[in-house]
Amino acid sequence: MNDGQRNKARAIAGGNRGKRPETACAKPVGDAGSAIRDGSTLGRKGAFGRLTHVEFRRLVMTGALVLASVFTSRGMAAESMTMVVTPAAAGAHFVRVSVPLPRGMLGAGDSLKVESTGTEAKPAGVRVVTWYPESTETGSKRTARRAIVSFPWNFADTRPVEFRMTVIQGSKFPENAAPPVEIEVADDQVRLTWPGRDPMELRLDVPPRVAKDGVRHEVVESHSAYRWERFHFDDPNWPRIIETRADAAGGVVVVAHLQRRDPAGDFAPGVSWRMRTRAKNVRFQAGGESGEIEADGWNHGFEKGETATCMIDDSLAIYHPAGPMNRRGGMEWKKTGPGEWNYRYVRCRAEDEVPMQPMSWMRAEIVIGPETAARLTATLSSPHQAKFGPDRWNPLYGEMQLLPELPHVLDRLVKYHQDAVVRSAAVGDDFGNVTGYSDSSPHGGTFGMNRLNHGAAIFEDFRRSGDPRLRETGLAWCDNFYDRSIWWGSDKIGGTRYNNLAANQQKPPNDRYMWRSNDSVSFCTKGYDCFFLAWEETGDPRMLEALQAQVNYAASHLHAYQTTCRNVGDVRDFLNLYEWTGERRYLDEALRLFRELRTRLSRDRLFSEGGDPLEPELPFIEDDQRGHKHSYSKPYIIGYALAGLPDLIAYAPDEPELKETVRAVADFLAGSVDPAGGWRYPHPRSSSVLMSQGIEPAWQLTRAAKVVGPERRWLDAIETVLRARIHGWQRTGMILSGLEGWEISTGKVKNRDELYGMYRKPEDRNPERDYREGRIGYGGAPPEGIVYFAEVLAFYLKHRLVERLLTEPGPEEPLGQILKRSPKESPQVR
Repeated sequence: MNDGQRNKARAIAGGNRGKRPETACAKPVGDAGSAIRDGSTLGRKGAFGRLTHVEFRRLVMTGALVLASVFTSRGMAAESMTMVVTPAAAGAHFVRVSVPLPRGMLGAGDSLKVESTGTEAKPAGVRVVTWYPESTETGSKRTARRAIVSFPWNFADTRPVEFRMTVIQGSKFPENAAPPVEIEVADDQVRLTWPGRDPMELRLDVPPRVAKDGVRHEVVESHSAYRWERFHFDDPNWPRIIETRADAAGGVVVVAHLQRRDPAGDFAPGVSWRMRTRAKNVRFQAGGESGEIEADGWNHGFEKGETATCMIDDSLAIYHPAGPMNRRGGMEWKKTGPGEWNYRYVRCRAEDEVPMQPMSWMRAEIVIGPETAARLTATLSSPHQAKFGPDRWNPLYGEMQLLPELPHVLDRLVKYHQDAVVRSAAVGDDFGNVTGYSDSSPHGGTFGMNRLNHGAAIFEDFRRSGDPRLRETGLAWCDNFYDRSIWWGSDKIGGTRYNNLAANQQKPPNDRYMWRSNDSVSFCTKGYDCFFLAWEETGDPRMLEALQAQVNYAASHLHAYQTTCRNVGDVRDFLNLYEWTGERRYLDEALRLFRELRTRLSRDRLFSEGGDPLEPELPFIEDDQRGHKHSYSKPYIIGYALAGLPDLIAYAPDEPELKETVRAVADFLAGSVDPAGGWRYPHPRSSSVLMSQGIEPAWQLTRAAKVVGPERRWLDAIETVLRARIHGWQRTGMILSGLEGWEISTGKVKNRDELYGMYRKPEDRNPERDYREGRIGYGGAPPEGIVYFAEVLAFYLKHRLVERLLTEPGPEEPLGQILKRSPKESPQVR
């Protein structure tokens, strides 16, 4: 055991009391009432007495970070950094970016100035959202880790611009250069006043409050470039938050967040914003048409997803970024007198029957700003694309698996998966929920597993690729989860609702929406580390509230024994949060979950879904109805152990049975992979192969291989999955999604239940005919079958040659037999 492992082992045993690991961090900025800590991720040491290639690189990174701390203590920290911004349009715009800062660069009370080649430096508004820690050992001071940087800029064209950000020590943006719009909020009314214009008066049209208590005012962010406030109005039935954001370029965002606490009903009431304003003229742009709004008024509906913007006096634009994505409501203008106008944004009408379950939230936003400014995204993010290299991201989140230069077909396939992630997100009443990908649809479907644990991979792929659509998809998913999937009731608050009432033996109000349960479910509560990532990206207090609520629920109600062994997957959430924040409680929770699982391990360190001892002999299992009556290792369930347990080894190398469990589960997954390129469900000898989901178990194997080392049989299993994905796509232009047993496709049996009359034991069934005669599925995948593709491919190519993946399968190989019966190449592959 080396020194680093001993230190981490002492931390586990309590022998390092009073000290934090190198990842420890100070409490973050207080302007959002945060109670989270933050810090950078250091490299892990090899777990079995030898260093893999990846571990060696991580050790190099650790040394670099230590040197950075030394430099900081000696006054040698970086005083500037660069970022590349690609504007959404030419002209004067407001730029707002969450910047990953080098350790030691920006201290408390410092500010930044920005400049590009040939321009004069300008001060920027800075809001620090998370901090690196102080260190008594190195003498380094508390400095910013992520900061949201805001500034106006005039772009000559749409070419990328490199900005240099330089620290101004102890300096702040001049207070007299505050955002130019005056904002007043009283009850459900908002008054906006731009210099030289008559006020605009907005009124929120929602059910009235019963409570008469005063408002709670929260300042989220306040400096000369940006002011973000929230006004909380409590109520026993319909509490609401009115949120205002104003920027230095004259843009304003007003958002109403309405919660349903009234349990009597499942559909939303009417929700709209009304506005009165004076204007000489009002114009519209919608659906490829434009023109001046006449005295008889104008209406635009969002049902077809068409965007619309209205211009007031050719100076201010008004629009609703999420309206087209919600596919509900619309915009209405009516002239009421000379130079007087009434405007209404309808988020939804009561008769629309928009789903709004008890304790869920609904958002209605309105954006007003300079007519020439680029439009905000549906998550209210800046539309300008900022890029940073891996050297900026790796110290904060750990070393990413980066792709080398790829052959054309693989490069296209990587982009195909990025597109598929974006197209997996739903629109309409469940906008933002990432449900699944289908080649036949531009958006995700109504139903999905509704588990956020695949969201962190979307954010990582954004950092890897720089594709802003991935960031937007990840943020929208977190927004959706906050509003619709977290249970905000008084009992077991903060857990995730079950995804499908119908599958929970309850009758939903209709089948056009994925109705959740009105309570918390432990095994659905996962992926809450995404809320930390969303918090760092946006500084939105709701993301911090969601993180804290889900963590508190998990600490109190989530276990990994009895019927909940799969919850060991949450070790990954807790370890990510520990590495990103340094808070010891997260590491303690990760250890607790493994120690609970350990009580349910078999002699060979495997486990069953229900936590009961594994049965030595099993009947043939074709579905969960029979499978739940028996105790066996199920590939779909057991793979959760590899999501986080391999990383736990670095912090608890002497934890009994931890290393052995990781190896045993990885061996089980590698040994049960089907030659078709997936895993059978529910039992390794069942008739159906889930090929679309195969990327997730392959990713789980990479998690083990990074720590233990790339075992040959594990790489073979990963290779099997990648080859099925690559060659299936090359052949058909689609994902090979599944393979059905030959008995059904040939008509030997009419339904799967009849298979129980053919086979008594798992070994009785020979799967060879499946490859020649089984029905092949194409064109779809759940999120877990898509989001990890680039990471799995990058890991594989660190250890094996790309030619192994691209070599055509032999005609007698299982994959070759499947491809021979598949439709030929689609033009989108070329």
